[in-house]
Amino acid sequence: MNRNLPILRRVLASVLAASLSLTGCGPDSSTPETDASQTAEADITPALTQTDTNSDMNADINPNTIQEPSFSSDEFDQLAAELFRQLTAADYMTWQLLPADQRPDGTAAPEPAFPDLTEYSRQQMELMKSVKFQLGTIEPETLSQPQKDLYQCLSFYADTRLSQEGMASFRILEAFSPTEGIPALLPGKLAGLPFRTRQDVDDYFTLLSDLPRFFKDLALLGQDAARNGLAFSSQWQKDASDACAPYYLNAEYNSLVSSFSGRLDGIPGLTDEERAGYEARNLEAVSNWVIPSYQKLAQDIRQLPVQSQEQDGLCGRENGREYFRCLTAEKTGTSYQDIRLLKAAIEEQLKQNTESIGRLLKENPEAEENTSLSAGLSQDPDQLLSFLQTETLKYFPAVSSPAPDVLIIPDEQADLWTLPGWSCGSGASTGTGVIRIDAATAGQPDRLYQALAETGWPGSGYREAFLKEQGLSPLMNVISFPGWDRGWDTYAASVSFSFENGNTPEAKRLARLTFSSSLAIHALVDIQVNYYGWNQEDVTDFLSQHYSIGEEGIGAALYQKAIYSPADSLAAYTGYLEIRQMKAEAQSALGNAFDEMEFHRFLLETGPAPYALIRSRLKDWILGQKVSKLGK
Repeated sequence: MNRNLPILRRVLASVLAASLSLTGCGPDSSTPETDASQTAEADITPALTQTDTNSDMNADINPNTIQEPSFSSDEFDQLAAELFRQLTAADYMTWQLLPADQRPDGTAAPEPAFPDLTEYSRQQMELMKSVKFQLGTIEPETLSQPQKDLYQCLSFYADTRLSQEGMASFRILEAFSPTEGIPALLPGKLAGLPFRTRQDVDDYFTLLSDLPRFFKDLALLGQDAARNGLAFSSQWQKDASDACAPYYLNAEYNSLVSSFSGRLDGIPGLTDEERAGYEARNLEAVSNWVIPSYQKLAQDIRQLPVQSQEQDGLCGRENGREYFRCLTAEKTGTSYQDIRLLKAAIEEQLKQNTESIGRLLKENPEAEENTSLSAGLSQDPDQLLSFLQTETLKYFPAVSSPAPDVLIIPDEQADLWTLPGWSCGSGASTGTGVIRIDAATAGQPDRLYQALAETGWPGSGYREAFLKEQGLSPLMNVISFPGWDRGWDTYAASVSFSFENGNTPEAKRLARLTFSSSLAIHALVDIQVNYYGWNQEDVTDFLSQHYSIGEEGIGAALYQKAIYSPADSLAAYTGYLEIRQMKAEAQSALGNAFDEMEFHRFLLETGPAPYALIRSRLKDWILGQKVSKLGK
């Protein structure tokens, strides 16, 4: 038994329990996990360009198959602009979320309607094929450095999407996920649509009127997938149906109604009479379209055929392991070339954390009793965020944007938002100038501190402000690198534990190590369940045997999160791990010349991007830092 087990168990069990209460690993990795036919590891990380040293990672990018260059650098800019136009013009909600000054010139706004899911998926796949083909006609050496970076990002983005061609049934499973599916997340997206003009409000009502058709199409896709062999378990069916329940409420108590009035504040010159009229129309729209649509969808989900009594991870499905590899590449952007290597890196980090916690508490036993992240600090959310903003500027490059306001979401609206939770990287909850925090988190000082650090400063709020001030390409605001976003936010929250928050250095380090260990366990379970076939008992045994964590429900909740949100925990932890590794490499190479603020500037100016690209730039940055120090 690990001699540090009792120590780690005490400081880790409560963190795991807290994280799972807000967000909804098994035997040793030497345990046989798969049959002989599944032991070969396939690549998960697409190559960035045909000139990369890791070009063997993706057979699609091969110098022998690339056409003669026919695009100039100017034409590459035109390609990027056309891709941006097509991505934004294809979906009303994507268009509406863009600031008016970033919308492509000369492009008409799409009709306020939900997309035809089948046609939309086909069009997006065809678009990615077109992008890939056109990238193949470009010689990267003819491009400027910013263009080369964008070229590599686009290549990676297209590759990860194209790798999932022919796996539509898994997308259907994802669409119905009780935690990450369309029914669960759509209300938050609807409530996040800004109202800038009166036409925006009229379009919003038109969009709501299309919800019955949209959900009917979604239900038909689920029925078709079930007939074609997509297995739904009874527990999955129950949970997916229950995810619709918050929108059964009487319209007066529905969160889409209670959040509506505040959004009207964005329309200049709105009269009281107009406001009252819009509020009445919204109440009618929710009553006539939203509530019946969710009721009907819940009923349709309950009528899907149940083909399995036991839930299992993706690897229990045909081609599930391959899909998990594709999903891991898409969600994490990792530089690790296969699941085995990524898993080994997570296990090694968890081992180091365990040993470090053991040594730290052996030498400083008092650290365990003094781990409050906000001892002596104000518990007012706005004042606490102001403290985090001030401390952020000691370690991160300056931005001129003010910290956003903090909005406490009451219990009756909590279902509307994906809100920050402890150590699970639950996603950015920032709106336009607002950070939304649920009432339960606001009432617990440590959870409030970490939530504000992750979604405010120095996390996603700061990240978005910096990139906006740097003039991030509009295209990069549309294509997604969740591993970079989530990795930064998680890393930034970890750094915030070292701020002048009243803790001793030992207690701060213990908080960081515990935070990292909790994330690592989530990520390991994600891999083991979806790639190696662990069941719920395996997860529970792992927690009990390795960390003596036997609290009822923790293993079950970890397992369920992996089932319903595959690769989600990996997205939060893998980016954090990659950044920590790059930071350690830079510190080792530069010694006393290492400048943490300049390292953070390098990360922000290179991202958002896949980590292979960022790592490929790191050596040049280190060399530049050495030259800069020598010149002073």
